[in-house]
Amino acid sequence: MKKKDENKIILKQWVQVFIIIIVLGLMALSIWAIVKSLKPEAVDGKKLYSYNYTSDLNYKVYIKQNKFYTQPYMEMNKQYIASLIDHVDVTTKYNFQSTEDLQYTYTYEIVATAKGIFAESDQKPTEVWSKAYQLLPQETQTGTGKNIDVEKTITVDYNSYNDILVDFRNSFGLSVDAEVDVAFKITITGGLPGQEPTLKETKNIVLVMPLLKPTVQMKPNYENSGSNTVIAKPEKNKEKNLPLLVFGIALFIFTLYMFVVFGKKLLKATKKSEYILQLNKILKEYADIIAESDNLPDLSQYDIVSIKHFQDMIDIEEELHSPIICNEVREDLETWFIVIYDKTAYRYILKYEDFGKIIRKN
Repeated sequence: MKKKDENKIILKQWVQVFIIIIVLGLMALSIWAIVKSLKPEAVDGKKLYSYNYTSDLNYKVYIKQNKFYTQPYMEMNKQYIASLIDHVDVTTKYNFQSTEDLQYTYTYEIVATAKGIFAESDQKPTEVWSKAYQLLPQETQTGTGKNIDVEKTITVDYNSYNDILVDFRNSFGLSVDAEVDVAFKITITGGLPGQEPTLKETKNIVLVMPLLKPTVQMKPNYENSGSNTVIAKPEKNKEKNLPLLVFGIALFIFTLYMFVVFGKKLLKATKKSEYILQLNKILKEYADIIAESDNLPDLSQYDIVSIKHFQDMIDIEEELHSPIICNEVREDLETWFIVIYDKTAYRYILKYEDFGKIIRKN
């Protein structure tokens, strides 16, 4: 009996593994198809309209009469001497433009917020006091169209807020920084005529004025422009995808059947692989005491003793000095090893069915 080709049987084993991997992938596809067919599919919402907006802020710092400055005011983005500031005129502009006519409501106001800010040398500044002052009462407008334009000018009494923070600082003996934030706040809500509102846009145009400083540099804080596109809410298709459901179920049943079939084949190939590896090992290690036979001896006239482990056959061979006869009863499945002495036949059977169980290594 020739030594078995181990590579061939191992290759068959890996082919089974590869097929099972493909089957598992198809099974996952079938499960996805079933879930997909039962789950409502969201339909992308269509574009309703687009819009853009622009914001702008300008201010003039009016100064008290003095012998150094002859002009009545100074333009923006300058460094100002705080003691010379009389008042500040702040102009805010907001423009909204839509690609479609909208039914809208917008509300705006101007609020000045005085703040006291305290910070230890190694800590982040913290607001310790603030108070809001209504400079322009809240106004509401409604209308229909594509454009909204709002322009407002407000006079800010800079010195009154400075005096408030001086009083706050002196009352508590705190070394605080201070500022007054003048904010134009606008909120727009609306949507296409006859439809639910789909727009809500809120913007703040802020001018930050430092207080309690000998010189002041004012800082605008706002977004100059922006845009957006409004999309209708996605709608869900409530109908089940019946063809996809049938396909998914059929594919799942088929792949489940194939998994069972090829799983059994893989198990058989694995056992056969272990069987051949063990057989080749025995034939290689004990070739000098094993006699391979093409025919199975007639054992009907012998008392047969079944041996559980091949190592015991080696012990018997050494004690009786009788060769071990080897014959493959079933090709690639079962081999008998026999020692005949007097009226007794000692037999060890190696078969692939026993692999997969816990067996003693030879």
